[in-house]
Amino acid sequence: MKRAILISQEKQINELNAVLPLANYQAIARTDSGIEALRMAQRVEPDLIICGGDIQGISPLDLVQNLVHANICPVIFVLDQKDYVNLDFALKTNVHHIMTAPLRAIDVVSGIAQAEHRFNREIEQRKEMNKLNDELKTRKLVYQAILILIAGGMDEETAYASIRTEAMTSRKTIRAIAADVVKGTWRP
Repeated sequence: MKRAILISQEKQINELNAVLPLANYQAIARTDSGIEALRMAQRVEPDLIICGGDIQGISPLDLVQNLVHANICPVIFVLDQKDYVNLDFALKTNVHHIMTAPLRAIDVVSGIAQAEHRFNREIEQRKEMNKLNDELKTRKLVYQAILILIAGGMDEETAYASIRTEAMTSRKTIRAIAADVVKGTWRP
């Protein structure tokens, strides 16, 4: 079973605790303190965090925003009907799912599935963004190296071909050879 942290008052924790096994989760930690919840999330590294709006210590919206920013696991925020005016603020925290109390089992299970899906999609997008940023940095570095070699009297095609050939013969990446050219440690 996957591990969940429940952050709310006792009544709501008991409601959630009964439904979690339906979604293949078990509650490994329960608290009504926001500060304690932050510590637990860092220490335990859960697979899911469900936070109610009735916690102590810090604002539930601040807690949810910190938990989402920490990028540990999916975060679900349970909004009471009386706190409906905070819906706009809850949306701005980028929480993975918002449920409203009173909780129904099917809503909890489907909310967990949606939160997991959104969290996994965010991870994939972040990886893709990092990959694209890395490719962009490599292209900039290679372009700088080519400009340096052009300034030394080569044409663009010859400069790139010499960088590529050196990378293949030395079994280094084109980026590493381009960095050497920019540093001035390698010239064809």
